[in-house]
Amino acid sequence: MYDYHLLEDRDILCIDQKSFFASVSCIEKGLDPLTTKLAVVADTKRQGSVVLAATPKLKELGVKTGSRLFEIPHRNDIYIINPSMRQYLNISVAISKIALRYIAPEDLHQYSIDEFFMDVTDSYHRFN
Repeated sequence: MYDYHLLEDRDILCIDQKSFFASVSCIEKGLDPLTTKLAVVADTKRQGSVVLAATPKLKELGVKTGSRLFEIPHRNDIYIINPSMRQYLNISVAISKIALRYIAPEDLHQYSIDEFFMDVTDSYHRFN
């Protein structure tokens, strides 16, 4: 049995950016990611292509990551777009740079393009 009381207490934030590809794509188009129905599809020219990301409003219609293009309802209020991976990477890096204004580089642990962990234990003084 391990005694966890022997470990130092740390305050760790887990940042998981909501429907990241879809949210970035909405913002690029001047749309609200929380009210827009948008799917980022691997290849919009192939009906069997996979949905890489969907906004929350589109998820309410049953379209989610892993759905197929042919499963998306044909409606005028649904946007279907190809991915813009370079832009997603650029935005991810920009968000990480914002986090690094508040924590030391060794306290940022990138997990994926839209998820990272921040150890804020030694950074509370910056949040006044």
